[in-house]
Formats: sequence, C-alpha cells, structure tokens
Amino acid sequence: MKKSNLLILLVLAILVLILAIVYFKDSKPKERVFRDFAVSDTASITKVILADKQNRKVILERKDNFWTANEIYRARRDFTNLLLEGLYRMEVASPVPQAKLDYVLRSLSANHIMCEIYQNGKLTKTYYVGGATENSTGTYMIMENSELPFILHIPGFSGYLTVRYTPDINEWRERIVFNYDVNEIHKIYIEYPNDKNESFIAVNNGNNSFEIRTINNKHIDFEIDTLRLKTFISKCKFVGFEAYIKDELQNYFLDSLRKEPMVSKLTIENFNSEKRSLKTYYRPNIDLMTDDEGILYDFDLDRLYGILEPENEAVLIQYYIIDPISYKLSDFKK
Repeated sequence: MKKSNLLILLVLAILVLILAIVYFKDSKPKERVFRDFAVSDTASITKVILADKQNRKVILERKDNFWTANEIYRARRDFTNLLLEGLYRMEVASPVPQAKLDYVLRSLSANHIMCEIYQNGKLTKTYYVGGATENSTGTYMIMENSELPFILHIPGFSGYLTVRYTPDINEWRERIVFNYDVNEIHKIYIEYPNDKNESFIAVNNGNNSFEIRTINNKHIDFEIDTLRLKTFISKCKFVGFEAYIKDELQNYFLDSLRKEPMVSKLTIENFNSEKRSLKTYYRPNIDLMTDDEGILYDFDLDRLYGILEPENEAVLIQYYIIDPISYKLSDFKK
C-alpha cells in the first residue's frame, strides 16, 4: 500500500478517535444544579411549611391581614415579616468550595430544615436549610433535586439565616397576654396576695361610666381619679410577654410555680363574661446580680415567671412590661 494511503488512513483514525472522545465526554450526564432560592413577589406567597428531622413542623398560612401558625395560633407579625424579607432579599453568595462540598452535603442530609413555599396556592419551591458558614455570614442551602448546595446571604446583613426558618411553633406564636379594644373591657381584677388592701376591681360600666371596687366587690370610701382610672384601663388593653417556656419544661415549671407565693394576678373580663388571667411569680436570681455592695439580690430584677390562663402555660415576662400596669388601689385616690 502506498505511503500516501497509509497516511490518509492514519489521519482518519486519529479524527475518529478525537470525535469519539468528544462525543463520550459531552454525553456524560451533567450535574443538576438549581439556585433559584429567592421569591421576587412575596405578596403571592400564601403558605410556607417548615419542618426538621426531629418531627417539628410549622405551617404558616396567610389570611386577610394576618398569618396563622399550624391553623390554631396567630403568627407573630415581626417574625413572618422577617421571613418574607429574607425570601425576597437573599442571594447566592457563592457555590460551596470543592474542599468542603462532601462535608456540607453530609451535614445537610443529616440535619436540615425543609422549606416549602406556596404561591397562589401552588407549591413553587422546596429547599433545605443547613447551618452557618465558619464566619457566620452565610448559610448553606440546597434546592430539591439539585446536586450542589450554595452559600446564601442577605446583602448588607451580617448573620446567618437558619433562625428565620425555625420549626419551633412557640417561636411563631404571638406573645400576647391581653389584646382588647378598650370598649371590650368590662372589669379588670388585680390581686396582690401579700397586700390585699391594695387589690381592687376596675369597672367599665359603659357610656363613659367607670368605678373602682375592692377585690371583694365592695364600694370604696374615697373619691377616685377618673382620668387615672381610664389611663389604667387603656394600658391594660395590650400586654405582651418575652417568651414561652419550652414545651419539655412546661409541666415542671407549672408544678413548681404553683408551690411558690404568687406576686400578683391580673384578670380581664369582657362584656361577654369571658376572662383571661396572668399570674406572676418571682424568678430566681439566675444571673447572680448584685447591688453596689456586692450583695446578691434575692430575685431577678429584670424578669418574672408567669402563668397564662385559661391556656395554663408558663411564660417569661419582663418587669418593664408588667410594672406600668401594676397599679394599687391607693393610686386612684383623687
């Protein structure tokens, strides 16, 4: 065979080999990578479901002008706004570095919070939220059916985003003791077990008529300051608290507190004879606060424990919330 024919065959064989390499290289399955975490139209979000591997689950649903949590609680407005803001503003900061990819994938698989987002009633996004980066400025997340995770952040915000997705129902519930319109309040009972002479009942009779009675429902023998009484009733219409005691500790706290002397009991009764109450109890000086001479205070100076009724739940409440409504009978003397 002529040399020229051999050369042609050699060139053709090399071309076939190159084409085969290119073909099989290009035909290799590509990684599925999704990175569309953010929601540009948060007004269209009608439901968000958050769940973790410890079987905790929160279902947030939008109503006319508020959100509910697990259908039975009204959700905290500040917390839902924080979540929606994050859904709108968060961006992919970077892919996960190759050196940490296996670790992050294992971590996301073992410990994550699932987030499902529904827009106009339809499921549009599902992704999984992991922990923070080493510098705590980013959060690991991966979209469902994606093979690669990403680091998410909110530009201008220094912190990680995992806490915004918590599936702890008590973090989403409104932290409110009383929430009334002033005209709904019929009676307010304040009881001081250690100072019964200062306990009283404030009464709104309607038609701009108000009175004070003793806690035994007897008339008092002094002229009252009606303006001060109206101010007191107005202050009681909305009262919040700091936090719920954790579910696993509720029974322990309820049993323990009921064995302790009560500081006060505040009860509001509406015109339908429905009542809600807050009982308060001293909190031990857990933080070991001392006076100027280094002597430990007997109790916490910032917070008390409380029991909500009729829910029968233990909560933590701050003095700066309870002090402005801790009136005594003598405060109403004109």
